Amino acid sequence: MSLESIPVSSFMTRIVKTESEDQNIQTVCKTMNENNIGSVIVMKGLDGSSSSSKPVGIITERDVVRIIGSLQPSLLRIPIRELMSKPLITLSTNHSIKDAIQTMQLKNIRRLPIIEKENIEGIITDKDILKAIMNSQISLDNLLGNNALIEKHRLIFDHYGEHLLNDILQR
Repeated sequence: MSLESIPVSSFMTRIVKTESEDQNIQTVCKTMNENNIGSVIVMKGLDGSSSSSKPVGIITERDVVRIIGSLQPSLLRIPIRELMSKPLITLSTNHSIKDAIQTMQLKNIRRLPIIEKENIEGIITDKDILKAIMNSQISLDNLLGNNALIEKHRLIFDHYGEHLLNDILQR
């Protein structure tokens, strides 16, 4: 099985936490902390009726560090719509793990919301991609023995090398 043939929907997290674009960063941090997650999708029109809301941005741990690190206390009170990463970079459920890896590398991000018709279907993270690589039918011997394949997937190996090595050593 190749990374091109594995759909992101097979490894994405289906329960995604969201917050209204009118919330503040403290609310988002509380949601992340209570749910042990690294990001929250920001929704426009989140007023209880899911039919009128749509994802417009994302707040990640990296954003929180940037905001807190700026030492501007006023940022803690402004709506997250002014702090979120935008535009929201997404994929659909029919994209592959390879598409997700390429998008994450190109955009220098670690999380991709999976969207269909403006509805959140899930989110795929770098950790989910590592699981997909480890669960794929590609044997490590084949990967490590094929120089062309190593070159082709060098960025994957660089990004996930430590995790791969730890997993191999634990077996």
